[in-house]
Amino acid sequence: MIWLGLLVLACMVSFAIYVSVPKTDDHPKRSLGRVGVAVVPVIGAMGLYVFLGNPTLPAQPYADRDGERNLAAAAAAAGNVTDPNYKTDQQIRKLLNQIVLSLEVNPRNLQGWIVLARGSLRLGNVERAVAAFARAYALSGHNPLLAIEYADTRITAQNGEIDSTSRDLVLHALGQMPNHLLARYYYGMMLKQDDKSEQALRVLSDLHRDIPKDDPLGNATESEIKALQKKVDQKVEAE
Repeated sequence: MIWLGLLVLACMVSFAIYVSVPKTDDHPKRSLGRVGVAVVPVIGAMGLYVFLGNPTLPAQPYADRDGERNLAAAAAAAGNVTDPNYKTDQQIRKLLNQIVLSLEVNPRNLQGWIVLARGSLRLGNVERAVAAFARAYALSGHNPLLAIEYADTRITAQNGEIDSTSRDLVLHALGQMPNHLLARYYYGMMLKQDDKSEQALRVLSDLHRDIPKDDPLGNATESEIKALQKKVDQKVEAE
């Protein structure tokens, strides 16, 4: 089933690139070339999808992802071009370059913007990921899943700060998906940022009880709960 999903996504990306190339009905060879442009990204799209993961949202919030970004740059700096992560990122970069070209022709390609956003984030290009998620979110008609993924990327770009745009995205996602774990996490972090420690503690404590074991989100949530509990206890003692 996993490989079926990979094949489906690969075909979607390829079709998106295919339809973005201008038609040339007057010459059969050009039409074949058009098909070739679409076929090449199939293999690359499958490889990209393997490393970008499931099309659902990332399990790890900003606070729990330090040090994961841009493995290619680290390998290149060490001069170790045999590092498999380096090769992987190079392959992703090539495919993203193809997608960028296709988006210049067809800027309403929703799937293209999503792949560009996730691929850019994988490579550590957070600014481009934010811009791509913004386009994807708008084209999707404000899809709540993309809302929280877009918010997560914005928060990453701003070093954990939750600005007004990210707040609106989190609240929109939470309104549509009240049980979504990552949306609930960021709602708790919003309360913490507003210095509403007791409310944040309740939200995150309730969330922690619902997080499955071995879910990376649990580590970040538990850490925040401990810090908030300490702050609340200090406030009580001061009174």
